[in-house]
Amino acid sequence: MQAGEAYKIFGLKPGASPLEIRRAYRGLVKKYHPDKNHSAGAQEKFIAVQTAYELLLNGGNETPDATKVWQNETQRASQDAEQKAAYEQYRKHAREKHAQRKAAEEAYKTAYLQDLKTSWKGRWHQFAAMLGLCLFFTVWIDFFLPEKQREIYPASFGTKSYQSMEGHSVQLFFSTDQRHYWVADYFSQQLSKSKHIKAIETPWLRQVKSIEFQEKHWIRRTPVHFTFYWAQIWVSLVFLFPWISWRFASADIIFVAGSYFSRFLVGPFMIYFLLTETRWLHFLSFGCL
Repeated sequence: MQAGEAYKIFGLKPGASPLEIRRAYRGLVKKYHPDKNHSAGAQEKFIAVQTAYELLLNGGNETPDATKVWQNETQRASQDAEQKAAYEQYRKHAREKHAQRKAAEEAYKTAYLQDLKTSWKGRWHQFAAMLGLCLFFTVWIDFFLPEKQREIYPASFGTKSYQSMEGHSVQLFFSTDQRHYWVADYFSQQLSKSKHIKAIETPWLRQVKSIEFQEKHWIRRTPVHFTFYWAQIWVSLVFLFPWISWRFASADIIFVAGSYFSRFLVGPFMIYFLLTETRWLHFLSFGCL
């Protein structure tokens, strides 16, 4: 094969640049490769393309042997096949390792979830869930029941003002029954002069809603700040959280975090809620005691 014939095979003019030769070579190799083109004469054209390419790579000085060209191509194809097989084997091994790791993780999660549900941790979480569910309904039933009034007597008044929500200033008011109330500071002076002061409470848990007092011929009410009733919505949602995390338990990080939050934060919070102001007694007696 002469150089002119080689250029003709690639459809190039003599003296074409190496870049043009490589571009033409890649296109023809893809077109006539025996693995992709099974038509008659494709193999001979492929060998001719390889022969022409190696001739032009040598500067057109030596005509390579077609048999040698075919042997080189066969060798390269064999190497490519070996590399492909090795790569597929590597991918198969990697997939098996990944599947084993995922199975181990799932087994660990399932075992950990089972431990959370059957050990003392699970029993404490379940207790917090049931108690929280009861308190959730209790505080909302108590919220809509008719309110009660109870006469209270002032023991002392705070002298400092503190900031509450929405820019309100509040002061402490202590009653003789050892309870304290945060009321608006502009009413605290009136409370100290009033003879008839009543606590407006819920009937079941005895949560104070407001303070009612008489100012000359007027009956006034002032809300009480910083109480559980004052944060009714948020407190009830906290009570409900352990039940939600228990009811929709699954072997994932959300349930694990919910279990820890329920056992170490919400549970103690509910106990504190019941122990303060003897709410546990009101809760169990339905407000009768």
